[in-house]
Amino acid sequence: MNRNALYFLTTIALIVLGISVISCKGKNKKSTTYSRVPQKIESLILFKDSINIEAEGKILHYQEISSWDENNFSKILNNKNDFISNKINSFKKKLRKYNRNIINPKVEFNESTKTTTFLCDVQGARYSRNSYEFHWLLGDLPFDLYQFKKSKKELNYEGKVNNVITTIRLVFPFAITHCHEHVWQK
Repeated sequence: MNRNALYFLTTIALIVLGISVISCKGKNKKSTTYSRVPQKIESLILFKDSINIEAEGKILHYQEISSWDENNFSKILNNKNDFISNKINSFKKKLRKYNRNIINPKVEFNESTKTTTFLCDVQGARYSRNSYEFHWLLGDLPFDLYQFKKSKKELNYEGKVNNVITTIRLVFPFAITHCHEHVWQK
C-alpha cells in the first residue's frame, strides 16, 4: 500500500471516529438534560388571574393570585422550584424591558384552593411625587387604563386576557385621575 493511500485511510478513520464520539456525547447530553427540563410557565393552563397593585410612595406592591385546575396545579407542585424560578425570572425580564426593578419576590402555594400567589414590589414606576406609569403592566395587554372602572382611589378591570378570566385592581393613597397608562393625584 502506498503512503498516500495510508494517509487517506487514516484520515477517514479519524473523521469517522470523531463523528462517532460527538454523536455519542450529544445523545448522552440530550438524555440527561431532558430529565431536568423545567416546566415552562407558558405551557401551563391558567384558569383565573387576579392582580392587585397598591401604590405606596416610590413602590408599587404587586400581588398576583393565579388559579389552576387540578392537573396543572399538580404539575406546579411537582416542580415547585422550577415554577418559582420561572415566575420570578419571567417577571424580572418583563420589568427590565421597561427599566423597572423587582424587589423581594416571593411565590406562595395554597393546595386547598389550587392557587399560586406571586408577591413583589415594583420599583421605578413612579415618575413624580404622586404619579405612576403603568406601561410595564399594560404593554402586552390589548387595552389601556380607559377600560378600567374608576372610583375615587382605585381603577378596576374585569374581563378576559388570552381567554383567562382576569381582574386587575390598582389602589392609591389619594384621589386619582388618569390617561391611557398614567395615574396621578387629582
